[in-house]
Formats: sequence, structure tokens, C-alpha cells
Amino acid sequence: MEDMLKTLTRRSFAASRVRNCVAVLAIALTAVLFTAITTIALGTAESFTLTLQMQKMSRSDGEVRYMTAEQFQALGQADFIETAGLRMPVAYLSSAVRHNIEFNVEDETQAELTFCTPTHGRPPAAPNEVVASDLALRDLGVEPETGAEITIAFTAHGQEYALPMVVSGWYEALGSQLSVMWAGTAFRDAHPEIFRYTYHEDGDMAGTYFSDFTARSTLGLEKKLRDLVCDLGGEPDDQTAPNYTPATVNRATNVRPSPFQIAAVAAFAVLFMVCGYLLIYNVFDLAVMQDIRRFGLYRTIGMSRRQVRTLMNRQALWLSGIGIPLGMLGGFFIGKAALPLIMNTVATEYKYLSAGVSPSPAIFLTAAALTALTVFCSTRKPIRIAASTPPIEAFRYVESGGGRRASRRSAPGAGIPRLAWSNLGRNRRRTGFIVLSLMLCVVLLNCAGTAADSMDVEKETAFMIRTDFAVVNVVSASNTKGFMRRSDALRAETIADIAARPGVTGGSAIYKNTAEDTNVTYDFGHPMTGETFENPHSGLTFGIDQYRSFGLGDDGRMLCNVYGMEETALARMDLREGETNAHALFQKMSAGEGVLVGVHVNRGDMSLVPELDLADVGQRITVYKNGAAAMELPVLAKAALTTDDVGIGYTDGGPYAIGGDGLTLYLPAGVYKALYDAPAVYKYSFNVEDGYEAEMTAFLEDYMETADPGMSYLSAQAARESSEATQRMIRLVGGFVGLIFGLAGILNLTNTLITTVLTRRREFAAMESVGMTRRQLTGMMVWEGVYYAAGACLLGLVLAAALDLTLVKSMVDSMWQFTFRFTLAPALAACGVLLAVSAAVPVLALRYFHKGSIVEQLRAAE
Repeated sequence: MEDMLKTLTRRSFAASRVRNCVAVLAIALTAVLFTAITTIALGTAESFTLTLQMQKMSRSDGEVRYMTAEQFQALGQADFIETAGLRMPVAYLSSAVRHNIEFNVEDETQAELTFCTPTHGRPPAAPNEVVASDLALRDLGVEPETGAEITIAFTAHGQEYALPMVVSGWYEALGSQLSVMWAGTAFRDAHPEIFRYTYHEDGDMAGTYFSDFTARSTLGLEKKLRDLVCDLGGEPDDQTAPNYTPATVNRATNVRPSPFQIAAVAAFAVLFMVCGYLLIYNVFDLAVMQDIRRFGLYRTIGMSRRQVRTLMNRQALWLSGIGIPLGMLGGFFIGKAALPLIMNTVATEYKYLSAGVSPSPAIFLTAAALTALTVFCSTRKPIRIAASTPPIEAFRYVESGGGRRASRRSAPGAGIPRLAWSNLGRNRRRTGFIVLSLMLCVVLLNCAGTAADSMDVEKETAFMIRTDFAVVNVVSASNTKGFMRRSDALRAETIADIAARPGVTGGSAIYKNTAEDTNVTYDFGHPMTGETFENPHSGLTFGIDQYRSFGLGDDGRMLCNVYGMEETALARMDLREGETNAHALFQKMSAGEGVLVGVHVNRGDMSLVPELDLADVGQRITVYKNGAAAMELPVLAKAALTTDDVGIGYTDGGPYAIGGDGLTLYLPAGVYKALYDAPAVYKYSFNVEDGYEAEMTAFLEDYMETADPGMSYLSAQAARESSEATQRMIRLVGGFVGLIFGLAGILNLTNTLITTVLTRRREFAAMESVGMTRRQLTGMMVWEGVYYAAGACLLGLVLAAALDLTLVKSMVDSMWQFTFRFTLAPALAACGVLLAVSAAVPVLALRYFHKGSIVEQLRAAE
């Protein structure tokens, strides 16, 4: 019996080639979907992990800092540590111009974990040999090549050093702002005075031991690190403790998915399984309907229900064995090809972004499991119908929608559209599945389009930069430094050269107080606790209240973050309270009648942050110079601040190192220059006339190379491109998902119409025998296809509008970069395509599957 069942299964499988091809295509398309999405998801995760590691400059599992030599030796012997690198920080090179160069002593393990292994040359061996990045060497005035001679200047333990060194090897820098130059342990042995351990006395890092390490297992790593530090005699938490030894887990390597990310992955998996279910179920349902008489014959000759189920399951297994590998192969290459595009749209500003994915078994196992599960779920009901239909009913089976239909009088006439409409009721479930899959395509495309259109490019651009261009000293654009000292000021010659260029309008130099301006302070009656600490970046003393910290001047009062600007710059600010007329406000401020206070905003709703709103309109602020009251300025107005008002782009670390959470004050340039002894220009902002953007960008690029290497700039176009990349990503991801559902719906529709032509040959021949022309038959089938698409479009438009006004609106309203914009354009475009396809498919199906005379059609139907 088993041999007979195998023979029947094999012959039945071979006799249904067209159906098998459609089924393989459906399963392969589902496998393509799962494999492509899994490839993209894992590839994106791998790429982001590697990119975060590159930005952090460490691929380790964790790091321990500020150790003594004995503690470092004990770290390497810990049972959970697999490898431990050696890093002894020395200092940042003072001889660097644009590029920040961190000089360390390292071993090869540390270099490999921190992306500093030389790709050209060899590791350093002699005391005067170093490895550096290409950007570091160019910044020091030499081309990257082995054997190049350089002089490095730095300060350690209060002593200045200028040492001649030879480049033994070099590597490509990961970022434009910072890279590491390292020497071997021979340098440490040759200069023991540099590596005296005095960190617990004066906080000098030269002489301390750092280590990036890899762990044998990351399970419970955080607790293991804390216990190890305590066993070594260190304090992992209290930064004020003399034995403070921080130990941290590298979150770039050991990423913890948030509940939202887990829920999103689960939601997408369910969504794609629904898509595959709609597709595969319809294919097998049609196959059962087409072969129902054959199954009745099998039951008549003695085959049991279990054997029919076995036959169908084996066919499904064979089809899966063909479709899943083909789909996984195609899906992997589709995902691999799409990954760089997705990563480029995610992060256009980081040119060193890694985008790649290896053919991991996890990709194929996950995709195969999900596809197989979808096939199993999709085939249960068709197989049950095939096995449970009695033989007599199978022989006289006529497809119907099931359920009871209310009897009613027939409407007059029997036009072609009415006949087509009646045919949709033959199987309401199948009709519903086709309409559902096509409708999901319309809905998803429209939701993605609405979200993308709601991405407010100009809003995000304006938050980063209010003018066409902003020029600063290169230090001000550095995330590791920032504008803090008078030496960081923009050169007057640079400003003059830019202002003289054709097309420049609305130029304004913006001044900012520095760490040297400690003789000018402000008092507005805000209480502090009396506790102080030293800011490690600016070296200034900071005081604190219950929640905030404030930079303090020579007299113990607040320094605040104080800017001086012209009226053109003031007019670009967002004035919220008090005097909101920019011209009137500037006139009053120029006459010494008051000051403008800026308050940071909550980006969700752009409201002023209450915790940083420390002064009210009308409140008086006393200005002190050299300890004596110089003037008293009432608050005339408040402005809502963007990053452009306090920094450049999203870089605003420098201001925090000066004034901390203190008031952000704005004075007219004339008042500012009279108050401060050596006014330093922080930024020069300006617009250009239409058509001059490209010329100005080329000028600034050339100017940085030839005239002022210490200059940097940001353009509105660069900020705008970053926002547009986010738009492209939303459209790409949403369009991909919508396209998959659209293809599934179109394949369902195509399969349904082809099967309809094959299974209704006798009916069509009978219609033609009583006078229906081939054109009328084609028209009837076209109307059926159009009804499917029209139903999906109508329901899709209604649901898309409802979701746009509820779910999508609530999502975009929660993100500050978005401004909700309702649209149905993507849905209408999708509807147009679906209607055209639904009209074309029946014509092609009849042309290729309904051939011959009426007699031939009747014979083929037997």
C-alpha cells in the first residue's frame, strides 16, 4: 500500500505541472520575503554593531580604566577574561591642527580590539617608532608612508615634550575627528618619567593602565566586572573616591534589544507570515478545487482520509523542497544587494559606515523555518477539505461560497458586469483573501508615503542650522573638544575673506565667552548647594544645585553661556515670550535696557524645558566684572533654542563645559565687546543668493585646504541631505513591504483567474454555445478582475485614510522632526496599478488557456 501511495503521489505531482509551478512560485516568493528580510535585518544589525564599534573605536566586550600595573596583571588572570589588551594613555598631541590625535602606549591585542592595527608596515618595536592613521600623519605634515619622520608634542605630568619619531606602520582612520597614534612598550621603558603613576594624586592619566578585553562569556558580565574591580581594591561607582576604577561593558558589542524592538520584529514576522499565508493558502485551495474529482476517485477505490492527507502533505513537502531553497537563494542576494542602499540612507553623514552581511546559517535556518511554518499553516484547511469530502460529493462538486443566501427576485437584465459580480460569490473566502492581500498593499504603501511626506526636512534642517552656511574653528566642530578657549576663535581674516565673496548676504559674527573669561559673571538669585567639582574638559570649577551644574567664575558666581551677535542673527531666533519684535528687542538691548534669555526646548512638542527655564521675563540679572557689579539687565524676552543657537549642527559640548546648565544669554555685539576683555568669535553665519550655494561650497572646501586649515563649516544643504535620507529610508522599507503584499495579491489574482478558466471550460463552452461571443467572455472575466481590485482599492483607501488620521498621525506627532501631512497619493497610485493589472491578467489568461472550438473545450473539460 505504501508503494502504491508513493506511485500515486509521484504521478499526481507530475500530472499538475502548471499548478506545481504556481505553488513553487508562491512558496519561493514567501521564502524570498523571509530570507530578504532576515538578511537585511541581520545585516543591518551586524553593520550597525560594527559601525558603533568603529565610532566607539573598540570591538571589545568591555573596558577597565585607571588601573595600576598590579591590577592590570590581575585582570589578565581573571577566569572570565579571554584576552586583555594593554593601553597606557599619554596625552592628546598639541602639535595637531585639525585632527585630534590621542597618543598611547599599546600592545598588538589592544590595537586589534580598537581598530588600530597597521594595514601598511608593521607594529612599533623600537622606542622611537609609532603607528598612526593616515589623517593623523597628514595633519602632522607628512604623507602616510612607513619610515616617515615626525615630531610629536604633548604635555604629561606638567612637562612639555617634543620627541622625534619614525612611522613603522599606518592604518586608515575610521573617522575624520579623532584617531589613535600608538607606540610599543619599548617607548614606556625608554621614558619611565612619563609613566609615573600619580592618578590618585593629581588625576593625570599618564602612567595608568587601561584595558579593552574580550570575555569567554558575556552572561552576567557586568556583575563579574564589578566583583573583579572590588577584588582588585578599586571602586567601580564613586567617581570622587581615590581608588576609582571604572569598568564598563561595551554596549556597542553587547547590544540589548529594547521591548519596542522585540515587538517590532515580532509584528513584522506575523505580518509577513500573513502575507505568505494568503498566498500559499489560495494556491493550495485552488489546487484542491481543481483536483477534487481525482480525490473522490481515490476515495472510491479505497484510499482512506489519512492516505489522502499523506499524499497532499508529501506533495506540499516536495513543493517546499523546491521552492524554499530557490527562494532563500534569491532572497539572500536581494537582501545583500539592498543592504548597502538601506545603510546609506540611514546614515549619509558617516562615510565610514560599514554595510555587509555574510551568508550566516542563522539567515537560512530562520527563513526556512518561517517559510515551512507558513506552508504548514496554509495547507491545513485545503488538505482537510480534500481528505474529508465524500466521494459522491466530490464527483458533483460545484464551487460555492458556503453559507445561506437570502432568496430575492432577480433584477431585470443579465449584463456582463452583473454576471461577473455574481461569479465573485462562488467562493467568498478566496475572494476575501485576494481583496485582503491587495488592500494591504494599498494601505501599507500609503502609510509609508504619509510618514515619509510628514518628515519635515526644513524643520530638522532649521534646527541644525538657520542659515545657508555656518563657519567655525575646527575645534568647535569636534565632538571631543568644542569651543572653550580664545585660541578656538575663528580668524578675523577668514571672516573677511568669506564676507567679500559674491552672493553673501546676512552675514553675522557670533561671539561666545570662553574659559579665560572668568572675570565676567552673572547673578540672578539662583541657589546652589555649595558643593563643587572640576570640569575635566575646561578645567573650570562647577557648582551644583539639586539637579543641575553651573560653571563658576573667579568670584564664585555663574559664568553662564553668553553670546554676542548682530541684529541679523537675532532676527533669525525663535522669540517666544516678552518682546517678540526682533528689531525693537535689539534696539532696547543695544541701549543697555536688558538681555535676551535662551531656553532649550523639548523636541517632542518644541516647548521650553521647565528644568532649564531659570529666569522669568522682567527678572533682573546683575552682571559682575572683576568682582564688582558692572550693570543690571532685566530679561526682556525668551527664545526657544535650537542647536544652531548654541553650537554648530548637533555639536554643542563646548558651551556646556563653560556655563553648564546656567542661563544662555544673548547680548548685542557692541555690548558684548565692551563687557569682555578679549571677545572671541565663535561662529560666522551667513546666507547666499540663489545659485551661489555650489560656488560657496567649493570656495570653503578650497579655503580649508589652502588658506585656513583650522576652519570648518556646515551647510544647510548637508543638513538637508541627512533629513532626505531618512525620507528615502521610510519610502524604501514601506515600499518594499507594500510591494511584497502587492505581488502576493497579484499572484493570487492571477492564479485564481487562470484556475477559473481551466475549471470552468464546460461553463464557458456552454455560454458560447448559446450565443456569448469571445469578446463578451473576455469582458466578463475582465470585470471579475476589476471587481477584485476595485474592492481592494475602495477598502484600502478607507482604511488608509483611517490609519493615517489615527495611528500614523500619533506616531509622527511623537517625533519632533515630523509634521503630519495627510495624503492619499500613494494609495491612488497603487490603485491605478492594481486596476490596470487586474484588467490585463484575464485577457492573457483566456488567450493562453482557453483555446479551440466549443467542441474541443467540452472534450477538454471531461
